[in-house]
Formats: sequence, C-alpha cells, structure tokens
Amino acid sequence: MTVESVAFFAIVNHGIGQKVLKIAKQHGTGGGTLVLCEGTTPNKFLNLMGLDESKKEMMITLAPKEYEKIIHEKITEKMKLDKKGLGILFSADTSSVYGSHVFNRAFEKEGGNMGEYQLLVTIVDRDSGDDVVVAARNEGAKGATILHGRGTGTTEISKLFNIEIQPEKEIVLLVVESEKVKPVSENIHAAMGLDKPGSGVIFSIPVNQVTGLVQNL
Repeated sequence: MTVESVAFFAIVNHGIGQKVLKIAKQHGTGGGTLVLCEGTTPNKFLNLMGLDESKKEMMITLAPKEYEKIIHEKITEKMKLDKKGLGILFSADTSSVYGSHVFNRAFEKEGGNMGEYQLLVTIVDRDSGDDVVVAARNEGAKGATILHGRGTGTTEISKLFNIEIQPEKEIVLLVVESEKVKPVSENIHAAMGLDKPGSGVIFSIPVNQVTGLVQNL
C-alpha cells in the first residue's frame, strides 16, 4: 500500500537541528539530513527564510501525511518557533518518492494537477552528488545545486572508539519538467543503486512557477 508523504524543511540556529529532528522522529519520521547554512547577504528573501544572520542548519525529512499536523505542532511548541528569530518550519506534499521502503511512490503527472515543473531532491552519500547530476543529465535534466549535509538515520550511524559518527551526505536539487521527473528519477535510482537500504532517497515536490531555467544547454 502506498503511504502518502510530506517533506519537512526546518531552518534553525546552528546546533538546534538535531533537536528538531529528534522531535520529528518521536512523532512519525524516520531518518533525516542536516545541512549547515550561512546567510551572507542581508535581503528580504534571506530574512524570510531565516538565513540572514549567523550560522543556521536546515533539516530535511519525510513523514507520513497523517502526521503532518502533529509534527508541526510539537516542533513549534517545544522549539518555540512561534517566536521571532528562532526558526522556520514548513512542509510540502511529495509528488513522488524513490529509494524509501516506506514511502515509495512513482511520479504520475496524470494523477492530478502537478504543474509544469517539480523540485527533485536527491540525498546520497558524500562524493556521490556528481554522479546524480550525470544520471539526471542523461535523461534531459538541466543544471543542479549540490549541498553538503550529514545523515541522521537511525540505522546509519557507525561507531569509532565508542564515538558516534554521522555519515556525510550530499543533497542534489534539480528543477525538472514534470514530464521528465519519472525517467530522471528512475535513472538516478538505478545509477546510484537506491534500492539498497540506506543508500539514498529521491523525492519530488510540485513547483508553482520557474524563472531562469535554461533549456538549450
């Protein structure tokens, strides 16, 4: 049975991301990824996203749709995100998920009004991001952004001298035409071997409008 899922994104002060993810796990999510961010230009957009000052962390995780409300409530309550300057939390319905044994769902544009474009998010081990980009380009995707983060999956943490080591991750962001989401995702899935547990995950989110996407590269 396909489980409808949502993607959660939280941007909080550096060192707080792990606490946010812990709360999310207590209320229905599995693993997650934390990305170190830093705002360098004071402008309205960065101010809105909470990236206008000091170091920040962005948390990315997936959760069942039915837990969306309670996760928002608990994180907001315990991290006091309703107070200015302490962070921002938002979620979005996924239109497809590959590489997750819980949320796997192929993209079907005909299944609803998905729009013309999708944001494709791929999370893989460090130094694998370039391979993701190559696999995406082979199916017609153009351009990509690679972010560096660390994984926090419950089964992914290894131990060295009794010290927990969190594996480094890379997050690849691509804006893809909806008609290409399925072939691009499936090619990445095959190229990266994402059918193996802990090897990575891909999910897509509908995008309302795109400006500046070059098609003739």
